[in-house]
Amino acid sequence: MKLILTIIKILFAATLLAGISGCSNALYLAQAVNGHLHLMESRVPVKRILKKKQLDSVSLEKLRLVLEVRDFATKELGLPKNKSYKVYSEIGGEYLGWNVYCAPKFSIEPVTWCFPIAGRVVYRGYFSKKAALKFANTMEEQDYDVYISPISAYSTLGWFSDPILSSNLKLNTIRIAGLIIHELAHQEYYLPGNSCVSESFAVTVERAGVLKWLKSTGRDSMIEVALEMWKSQDKINTIKLDTRKKLNEIYSNNLDSLTMAHKKDSIFLNLKKSINLDKDAKINNAYLIPTSTYFSLVPVFEKLLESLGGDFTLFYEKVREPEFYKTL
Repeated sequence: MKLILTIIKILFAATLLAGISGCSNALYLAQAVNGHLHLMESRVPVKRILKKKQLDSVSLEKLRLVLEVRDFATKELGLPKNKSYKVYSEIGGEYLGWNVYCAPKFSIEPVTWCFPIAGRVVYRGYFSKKAALKFANTMEEQDYDVYISPISAYSTLGWFSDPILSSNLKLNTIRIAGLIIHELAHQEYYLPGNSCVSESFAVTVERAGVLKWLKSTGRDSMIEVALEMWKSQDKINTIKLDTRKKLNEIYSNNLDSLTMAHKKDSIFLNLKKSINLDKDAKINNAYLIPTSTYFSLVPVFEKLLESLGGDFTLFYEKVREPEFYKTL
């Protein structure tokens, strides 16, 4: 019965999606539905795995950690109470899938695609790397910049019980906690059609939530580790966001395409040097989309949470108020 209900939900969503002009085609829908069903059918309750000791000792310890963080997220952070991340899926590989990001050759603005529930998003997700590469090649042939990034977590925004993945168990304690809190934050608040707001909000809840969890569970020694990790990450993020601003200035100056291309190449060469990327690494406008989407508004959300004394309940209320978005 549960499987039937799942299929009905997915097909209903697919019907909505197919009816939206300019959105995904039937082949894309088919791979999304098939991948989703396969993942949902593979779910096993974490408690059952722990009881039967079906995995190695390290993985079992990580799953105990997952349940601990999951419980904390609801009780102390006010995040949704459901079965998400209380179930486990073995994916048989390092990544569940791949996201494809695209941008015009001379624009920092991402190409977007529309989906039911999520609204317009800045990527197309594929369960198959071959399919992702095929779509990426198609976009490159249309003269778009393209960037492909692996998918590390799976979220249906609370429509289904989302699983912790076998690949997630390879993460360290801080990253596992962050992943669970981040994805549950999307279930608490998600602004359809605005990936930047949705992701920056989730990153803010993730970081503040992890710190609160570490402190409340006596893991004080890990707090400095987490802060240093995010500091290093933000140092690179700042460089990327500054690069994006420089590119936007060039693209907005009505220069001829040859001049823009030359200046663009020079800026990306400097970016490679600044963040220690190999000189042959392929980076372009699309490469900057994830950073802009996930981190550009984090300082705004962090300032709001701090002004509320770290009160997560008030924070969730405030971000839903129309007045807040006038400050963005």
